[in-house]
Amino acid sequence: MAPRYIKAIIYLTVVIWTGVLYAYQEQVQSETLRHLSLVITIVLYVVMAFDLWVWKLPFLRGWFVKRPVIDGTWKVEIRSLWKDPATGAGIPPVEGYMVVRQTFSTLSMRLLTAESHSELVGTEIVFSMDGLYCVSGVYRNEPRLQVREKSPMHYGAVWLRVVGEPTQKITGHYWTDRQTIGEMDLTDRHVGRFQDFESAKAHYDNV
Repeated sequence: MAPRYIKAIIYLTVVIWTGVLYAYQEQVQSETLRHLSLVITIVLYVVMAFDLWVWKLPFLRGWFVKRPVIDGTWKVEIRSLWKDPATGAGIPPVEGYMVVRQTFSTLSMRLLTAESHSELVGTEIVFSMDGLYCVSGVYRNEPRLQVREKSPMHYGAVWLRVVGEPTQKITGHYWTDRQTIGEMDLTDRHVGRFQDFESAKAHYDNV
């Protein structure tokens, strides 16, 4: 949550509190509000710490925090169901890496492959009543320039199911505006985050 929203909530609380005291004809002392700036600072840092780190503590999840921890880098296998109309042949699975950056209030995911990268926009974690989590999102795929003739830029969507507590894998399917569909599995999570396909592959190849 942005600091300005936290401050706005605190100030609104103080205004409402002052109004209630006035309505009940209780005197508002200036000393009562003297330490307001200190209170705002403390609350601001507490909320920021919760948003970045505290929410990930195991004892908070399930009853207080309805959100799985999935940040880091995941090894991805992508299996397209596309078949060549002329031969009926499919294509082999594609290796990739999903880089997830997550706080309590934000989530970004970027898929890296040898030929392209895809950024998920409008990503959301969905919590179902039976306790399962799913990740949904729309993505934009940007192939490298040398392969755009055969693989142009496109958009698509994903629906991924989070498995395990703590999370062991993420699995689901995708579809694109090129009328293709497929499946993907995310496994072998690493807590670090890589900037490109080559560095992620080098890490996993040496593990």
